Amino acid sequence: MMKHLLAATALLWSLVLPPTGFSFASDFYKGFADDLHSKQDVREDKEELYERIFMEMEAKELGIETENKGLKQIAKQVAETKIKRSARKLGLETEGKDIKELAKEVHHAEVKQKADELGIDQKGKDPQLLAENVYEEMLRQKAEELGVEKDERDLRGLKQAVLKAVIKNEADELGIDRKGKSVQRLREDIHDQKLIQTAEELDLETMDKDTSDLFDEIVTEHAEEAKKKRLFPFEKRDGDFFWDTMKKTHHGQMNNE
Repeated sequence: MMKHLLAATALLWSLVLPPTGFSFASDFYKGFADDLHSKQDVREDKEELYERIFMEMEAKELGIETENKGLKQIAKQVAETKIKRSARKLGLETEGKDIKELAKEVHHAEVKQKADELGIDQKGKDPQLLAENVYEEMLRQKAEELGVEKDERDLRGLKQAVLKAVIKNEADELGIDRKGKSVQRLREDIHDQKLIQTAEELDLETMDKDTSDLFDEIVTEHAEEAKKKRLFPFEKRDGDFFWDTMKKTHHGQMNNE
C-alpha cells in the first residue's frame, strides 16, 4: 500500500507541474521516500532496543550474564534456561537432551498436569490431541466465566468471542467508553490507558506526551521499577497457562483479530 502511495504522489506531481517542474517533483518524491525510510529505520531500532531491555531483565532474573552478547544469543540462553528450569520442576531429566525435544516434553508434562486438574481422560491420546482437548476445555470454562454463549459456536468462533469479552471487560475495568468502538480500537485504548496509569504510578510527567513517548520513557528509564511494581507493560497476566496454551495450540492466532 505504501508503494502505491509513493507512486501516486509522484504521478500527482507529474500531472500538476509543467515539464520544467519535473526535477522539483523528483526531488520531492526522493525526499519523501528518504524520510519514510528514515522513520522506519528509527522505529526498527527502537523496537530492537525495547526487546533487548525486556530480554536483559529476564536474563538478569535467571542469573544469565548479558555483557558482550547479542540479542539472539541472550534470547536463546533465556529460553533454554527457562525450559530446563521448568523441566526440573516437573521432574524431567535434562542431561544430554536436545533443547527442542526437552521443550516438547515440558509442554506435554504441563498439559498432562492440566488435564488431570480438568478431569480429562488421557488414555490413548497423543500429545497434540491431549493439548487440543485441554485447550478446548479451558476455553469453554473461560467462556462460561465471562458469560459468553457457547451454543452453536465452533471452536474458532468461541475463541474470538472469548477474546472480545476479555477486551471488553478490561475496557470496562479501566473506565473506557466502548460505544461504537471496534475490538482493535479498544485494544489500543486499553494499551494507552495502561501506559498512563503506569506513568502516574511512577510519578512521571504526562503533559504534552503521547503514549509512544510514555512507553519509551517507561521502558528505557524506569523498567526495573515498573517490573518490580508489576506495572504495564511488565504485569503478569492471570491464567498464563491458558493464554500460553492458546498461542501454542493455535499458532498465535489470538493476535490476528
